[in-house]
Amino acid sequence: AGAEAQYGGAKTSVWWDIENCQVLRGCDANAFAQNTSSTLVKLNYCGPITISSYGDTTRIPTTVQHALSSTGLALNHVPAGVKDASDKKILVDMLFWAVDNPAPTNYFLISGDRDFSNALHQLRMRRYNILLA
Repeated sequence: AGAEAQYGGAKTSVWWDIENCQVLRGCDANAFAQNTSSTLVKLNYCGPITISSYGDTTRIPTTVQHALSSTGLALNHVPAGVKDASDKKILVDMLFWAVDNPAPTNYFLISGDRDFSNALHQLRMRRYNILLA
């Protein structure tokens, strides 16, 4: 299945919870942004793409940080130690993004968490297209 017509050329914002979905050992961090973009294009999402990741960057190897940031991906440092801090930061940023980017647009969330279900439901009800990985 591919993108519905109204969403195919729309902006896609990728939200990556890097604490719950880490770059696996042996995976090429340089290829993450390109692989994500290629996958979206294969599904007919051909509009502009931005990728933001969230997590404690002190827990991410420096080589991986450099590889990710060199691709244009935004690395948002959220210190560990506060329960659900990354989730809360992602939620706030997602909602602010909605204010600046009216529907139809696409949200692509990469997370292993269920904490986002209510916010995603509310966005879907406002005609935002939700993609999950």
